[in-house]
Amino acid sequence: MEPIYQLGIRFIQALQTFSPALDGVMNGFTFLGRIEFYLLLVPFLYWAVDRRIGIRALLLLIYTDFISSSFKLLFHQPRPYWLGGVKALSAETSYGIPSSHASDSLAVGGYLITQVKQNWVRWLIGIVVFFIAFSRLYLGVHFPQDTLFGWLIGFTMLWAFARWAKPVRDWLAGMTLFAQIGLGFLCSLLMVVTGFIIRALIANTPDPVEWSSYAAEARNIYQFITLGGAVFGTYAGYVLMRRYARFSAQGPWVKRITRYLLGIIGLLVLYFGLDLAFAALAPDASTLGYILRYIRYGLATFWATFLAPWVFIKTKLAETEA
Repeated sequence: MEPIYQLGIRFIQALQTFSPALDGVMNGFTFLGRIEFYLLLVPFLYWAVDRRIGIRALLLLIYTDFISSSFKLLFHQPRPYWLGGVKALSAETSYGIPSSHASDSLAVGGYLITQVKQNWVRWLIGIVVFFIAFSRLYLGVHFPQDTLFGWLIGFTMLWAFARWAKPVRDWLAGMTLFAQIGLGFLCSLLMVVTGFIIRALIANTPDPVEWSSYAAEARNIYQFITLGGAVFGTYAGYVLMRRYARFSAQGPWVKRITRYLLGIIGLLVLYFGLDLAFAALAPDASTLGYILRYIRYGLATFWATFLAPWVFIKTKLAETEA
């Protein structure tokens, strides 16, 4: 792998000759691949555009990130700036390959391309997806092979979704409400357990001392706890929404924007407020810390998928869909 790393470092060095002129632009594209941006985008799709598009984008995001996180921990490979020779224009504590920015943006962006009719919007999404991955190279946090593998994962997940989404929906439709929520809980546990298993598998292969200091937190399983909580909140919330708060995301744009602002305030209060509150109760890496993280992300997605729509209907900001 050493020759490949050196080749990648030389490529990144060539890109960084444009620093600092492009630093702000590339950090901007990188933000479009972070959870904070999806936290703003996906609820907008779900609450103000089409709830079906929103929920599918959210599930694609969660499952694609889970696959990327699993490979990232399993391979436990370095990031370019950990090896030296390139500027660290950003910083990450997780391992390198694959790039979850690349995989997540391709999966979600690719799905959105299939849902829009305007060619200029499709091109815009495609350009943004490309530069999200490209920005990771420029910033020195990923090698070219990291982004290529990320794109492969994103494309595979997009293909699998197109192939299996309808059969799975039809299968779930035959289940009771309780069974569907229970299945969501089992999926969430599987994600969490996967993190523990992969960490145990690599326990006897320590990181090289040259870059081990950068990877001090790389073997934590925070992301698996995060995704587990998020997927359970999503399943439970969406199932309950369809039964008790089946709302329409259509309507006048004044109402759409109003419910988005109301919903996003509640979501941000939960997301950041619980982070502050739970941090005071237990360290992230403790058992209680894991449980609280699971609860935090579960409540955030439960609010987005069920509680917020219920509020929208009660306040007349959304109509009930037949």
